[in-house]
Amino acid sequence: MAKLEVGDRAPDFELPDASGRPVRLSRELARGPVLLVFYPGDFSPVCTRQLCSYRDSYDRFASLGVTVLGISDDTIDKHRRFTEEHQFPFALLADPQREVIDAYAGTGMMSGGRAHRANFLVGQDGRLAYVFVEKVSLFHRGADELYEAVRAALEQGAQAPK
Repeated sequence: MAKLEVGDRAPDFELPDASGRPVRLSRELARGPVLLVFYPGDFSPVCTRQLCSYRDSYDRFASLGVTVLGISDDTIDKHRRFTEEHQFPFALLADPQREVIDAYAGTGMMSGGRAHRANFLVGQDGRLAYVFVEKVSLFHRGADELYEAVRAALEQGAQAPK
């Protein structure tokens, strides 16, 4: 896996959401910037806290015109149950083959061989405007800190030229 950096073109992908509907990054970008949230797995204590904090701050991200997409290697069915239990307003995408995970966040021993916790903001131009990869799975970018990083990246021009 090559390390992605701010300014790199984001690899396009298509993954199913919790209802099985295909979600393609390039289609989502037509509406605005996309925040990709990679996490090790549904229902784990840290992942649940992380995604619930993003859920609770969802309106702040939406006010910036940002679409949030969560990605792990869990199944569509597990994502559906996790979404229903916690009422996530954003899509969780299933990547059981870890192709998108490997292209972006990678996997590691500290996350039990699963996805590193990572956040990638993709601007409407398809380029990465913000990159954060946490190698220690017990930690995650807090919602307030992530919101401020996304807001700052957008102010620096992550939007497509009008």
